[in-house]
Amino acid sequence: MRLEEITRYFPAGIAQGDAFINRVQERTVLKKNIIANRHMLLMAPRRYGKTSLVTQVAAEVDFSCAMIDFLAVHDDESVKAVLSDKIGRLVGELLPSVQQAKEKLLSIFHGMRPELTLSAFGQKLVLHAPSNPSTTIMDLLLKLDETAVYFEKRAIVFIDEMQQISFLENAHSIEASIRHAVERSKNITYCFSGSSRHLLKQMFGDHARPLYRLCHTLEIERMTLAHYEPYLADLSKRRWGQPLESDVFSKIMLLTEVHPFYVNALCQCLWIEDMAPNVLDVERAWRQYIKDNRHVIVDDVMKLSLNQKRVLIALAKYPVRELYGADFLVKVKMTPSSTRKAVEVLMAKDLVYLDQQQYYQLVDPAIAYYLADE
Repeated sequence: MRLEEITRYFPAGIAQGDAFINRVQERTVLKKNIIANRHMLLMAPRRYGKTSLVTQVAAEVDFSCAMIDFLAVHDDESVKAVLSDKIGRLVGELLPSVQQAKEKLLSIFHGMRPELTLSAFGQKLVLHAPSNPSTTIMDLLLKLDETAVYFEKRAIVFIDEMQQISFLENAHSIEASIRHAVERSKNITYCFSGSSRHLLKQMFGDHARPLYRLCHTLEIERMTLAHYEPYLADLSKRRWGQPLESDVFSKIMLLTEVHPFYVNALCQCLWIEDMAPNVLDVERAWRQYIKDNRHVIVDDVMKLSLNQKRVLIALAKYPVRELYGADFLVKVKMTPSSTRKAVEVLMAKDLVYLDQQQYYQLVDPAIAYYLADE
């Protein structure tokens, strides 16, 4: 394995091709639902590979896919602008290269003063949408589907950080506009996701919200050791000509807690070296990674209240089943009611979860390691 291939097999961003590991069950479920035009809500903690999963499935079913990120939206106009840009690009992918087809496309979007442009990235439809954002959002999505139906094409629209809509002044009308278009869609399948499972559950699970029960939900769990063992063994042979020692593999999995993002981050640090690592090398590399990325790791912690920090630090050092027992309350120096409130916020922020053994643990292994080491 050459050095330039390391980030290909251990990507910091989207995993594609050979770097996409397993997820057989999730891929099968998502693929079937997309082909059946059932809209999906993907639920998982941050950096669990939701975008990689959708990208991989889109390639497998051979559908065009618009990847839309709402993280930076701050008002109706910014939502409209993001959708106009991404949908314009997707329409360009769906459009056959014949003049008659282009004329039909321009007639579909005639109310938005459409312009077809050609760049190094292919065709794109530039739209000049009317001033009413909510109506425009609905029309954009409806006309996208009309285009796909006319040209007999299928496509996926993946909207990430969907929970950001909740913070906008006209959230209800935007959600209603999206629902109106999505539930009428014939050839466009929508996948929604985000970094706050708590807010997404409210958006799609509250009967008073417009998006109530719009989608089929797919829970994406942490992968198992069995998924990674053959993959890392093969890449070890390709890099150093020998299989990865079992205790080294176990240490990587222990420190990263089989979190996909951190497995890739740690393995990047290890595979860049000329010699196969031992257990101490793995520990040193992880400690150095935590040190180098301290400013990012502690960002979420710095935003917490004093009580929330106390509980988070205590759980990093002492994962427990009983949060309101005397031992844990002594450690945090808090009352049961204050502890309960703090835990509710931490779980809503996706910082703490209840594992399969019914222990309260930190979601992020890097935060857990940093706080436990303090």
